[in-house]
Amino acid sequence: MCHPDGANTHPETYPKYQVQLGRVALLRDMINWCIENPVRGKPLADGDPKMRAMEAYIYAQRKGVKLEYGKH
Repeated sequence: MCHPDGANTHPETYPKYQVQLGRVALLRDMINWCIENPVRGKPLADGDPKMRAMEAYIYAQRKGVKLEYGKH
């Protein structure tokens, strides 16, 4: 809902420190943060096929973008 076509998700920058979480996070941590907070839903388990599909979709949308781990 908030990120059509995976826009403004920048998976190429993870893992990185996320202020919202107060720690270094993976993309899946931020996906769950978005599900739990703005959407008010239940988080997905790391191995959940829905989580893997969401990660794969977001990464596919940024195909070809240079990896820049830790970039804010």
